[in-house]
Amino acid sequence: MSHSNAVLVRNNVKLIGNGSKTLVLAHGFGCDQNMWRFVTPELMKHFTIVLFDYVGSGASDISQYSKKRYGQLEGYAEDIIEVCDALHLTDAIFIGHSVSSILVRLRQFKNPSYFLSL
Repeated sequence: MSHSNAVLVRNNVKLIGNGSKTLVLAHGFGCDQNMWRFVTPELMKHFTIVLFDYVGSGASDISQYSKKRYGQLEGYAEDIIEVCDALHLTDAIFIGHSVSSILVRLRQFKNPSYFLSL
């Protein structure tokens, strides 16, 4: 399995919709991608939507949990970047719930072309 595929499996990444603009919807801690279920039916009419679970949440691959990596917020922030890399995202719109709004700021400047707006 390639690194990109491993990232997509680890984080239970799902793509829905088929709009020309891409939304990345990132849940907060204590949630999973299911929290977006009431807004995705309308959003997917207009956007391609990236849904994912942080390791330890939802249907992520819990065997990939590392106390060293996920003992700090930066580990979860790196997951966002790895998902973006795996999907070759550019100019996406990031919507972060709760702590996810902070996580994206930790790594956003690694490659600012990922997100058009936050």
